[in-house]
Amino acid sequence: MNNFFHGLKDWFGDFVKALIFFLLLQTYVAQGFVIEGSCMEPELHSHEKIMVNKMIYRVKEPEVGEIVVFRYPYEPGKDFVKRVVGVPGDVIAIKDGYLYRNGKKMNESFVKEYVFGTYGPLKVPDGKLCVMGDNRNNSHDSRAWGLLDRNMVKGRADIRFWPVKQIGLIPVRKD
Repeated sequence: MNNFFHGLKDWFGDFVKALIFFLLLQTYVAQGFVIEGSCMEPELHSHEKIMVNKMIYRVKEPEVGEIVVFRYPYEPGKDFVKRVVGVPGDVIAIKDGYLYRNGKKMNESFVKEYVFGTYGPLKVPDGKLCVMGDNRNNSHDSRAWGLLDRNMVKGRADIRFWPVKQIGLIPVRKD
């Protein structure tokens, strides 16, 4: 009986260590997220699962073309996923169906349809990012709620791991 309790004590200790390791890993290194909605189509689809690199922005700043996961400004308990289209110093505008960055029309091959409406021109200040969904006509993004505070970013979407047939790296698209 004494061996049973000793074994149980060892198992419980290992379980607690594994739990602490998992919580630290998820808090500081990487975390899985589920895509909800069509705002990032055709790159990411609803119900796909991605792994977010939570360490990358501790050593570098987000760049144009990266897909980021962040706390939604109006509901910080909810996470959103969008593409960075403007970083501090950039002037962003949408006109005639296209995104313009610093006066240059962007050739975004991943945006599959004419983008309705206008936006800007707006200069992105320090500490902010301009983020938009790839499915621009069906995306609740910086055009609706303003520029994103840099400190709201949780990490960069690096890997799609579900569905299995779609496993792979998530590309950074700057075109």
